[in-house]
Amino acid sequence: MNTSWFEQLKSIVNRHEPAAEEHALARAGAVVLLEMAAVDDHFDATELDIIHQAIERAFGIAGAELEELISQAKTLRGQAVSLHDYTRSLRTGLPRGSRDELVGWLWKVAYANGVVDRFEEQLLRRLSDLLGVPHAEFIRRKHIAAGSS
Repeated sequence: MNTSWFEQLKSIVNRHEPAAEEHALARAGAVVLLEMAAVDDHFDATELDIIHQAIERAFGIAGAELEELISQAKTLRGQAVSLHDYTRSLRTGLPRGSRDELVGWLWKVAYANGVVDRFEEQLLRRLSDLLGVPHAEFIRRKHIAAGSS
């Protein structure tokens, strides 16, 4: 037999792995965006509109399907102890350009009320690092969002 024991083990494990859920990355993105909106204790309709736009543009989800996904993400965010699982999924599941774009959307959510407080900026710095977005891109996306707010 030419297959190594490690390859055999991988095939057994992969056979029992659940299939990737269709909207798992979109839901992870929504959880992260919702956390950004809630970190300043001021969650409003403008922030929610930006989150809807982000998920619709990035993942092509709209209408009732988008509403259901956001509802699920709100529940998951409320149950989450940490955002690491979500950011890990996004980091491994999205190409670098999409992660950069997500940081841009996070900045738009932060600037939605016209002011970015220190808690929002701290969270955004941490999320950007966890998503593997370089600091220069983090700053570039901040300037873009600040100019459009």
